[in-house]
Amino acid sequence: MNCPLRLAFLGDIHGNLPALEAVLNDIDKQAPDAVFLLGDLINRCPWTRDVIDILRQRDWPSVQGNHDLVLAQLNTPESSPPFRNRNRFPNIHWTWEQLSPEDLRYLLLLPHDLLIETTGAPPLRLFHGLPDSPFAGIVPEADEESVSGQIAIYDEPVLICGHTHQPMDRTVTPRSSPAHNGTSNPVEQRVLNPGSVGMPYNGDPRAQYLLLDLVREDGNMGWQPHFQRLEYDFERVASAFHSSGLLESSGAIAALNLRTIRDGQPWASDFQQWVRNQPHALRSDPETAVERYLQTHGPSQWAFLG
Repeated sequence: MNCPLRLAFLGDIHGNLPALEAVLNDIDKQAPDAVFLLGDLINRCPWTRDVIDILRQRDWPSVQGNHDLVLAQLNTPESSPPFRNRNRFPNIHWTWEQLSPEDLRYLLLLPHDLLIETTGAPPLRLFHGLPDSPFAGIVPEADEESVSGQIAIYDEPVLICGHTHQPMDRTVTPRSSPAHNGTSNPVEQRVLNPGSVGMPYNGDPRAQYLLLDLVREDGNMGWQPHFQRLEYDFERVASAFHSSGLLESSGAIAALNLRTIRDGQPWASDFQQWVRNQPHALRSDPETAVERYLQTHGPSQWAFLG
């Protein structure tokens, strides 16, 4: 397609190098004018250092995801106490040990959000999860009132976020926004999520990202989304979980992450939602906790609410 501008958006890579490489190959073919990252670049897969190296070499702007923030603050005074518990979060500590001080500084300095302004195009606002926090997100099935309240802080016509690992394209009317300017005609906003490169939660395990083309519609310039889906070598991921030492180090947590990557189902985050409400002893014993979780939860009964 010939268009005046094409942009690409990648989110939630989670250190999955084979998935990222599939996306990079497609991006090179699609030839976007610019590429932007929506956070959670690392953790849960064995290739954290490789992924950071590639992304920094490409010099693509990125916002900060919750995993990026947690890893950047781990073993510092700013670290949240629960994440200091290696028994509960063995994969986070394993990943931190793979990172250099330079990597950690890069992650720490990533901005919370980014504004993209291009002459003749509707502006775009990027953030990872919610406008006020990278630790929660906007799920596709969320009700209109909830979403409108969550995005009211921004007045850009197009918002692009990640975190939920689910592709999304929906339009909402903000409940309260500077864009209203006191008028009775609030401005609609389009909220897009490219899905996850490395660990989708929408039942499709393929690597997922978003292309936006600037096109003319009804005399006005607007953004046309194209949600990309790419096959990649899952067995290479499974093999690296063993050979890297990640599976040995992180046990049931790593196995659950691998299951998530294989199925395209939200096992990893759903377990974390469930276990936070369990007794302290169980939270610190992931082998037992994962076993108990799998007995009662899954696609027909998720604990995860967004």
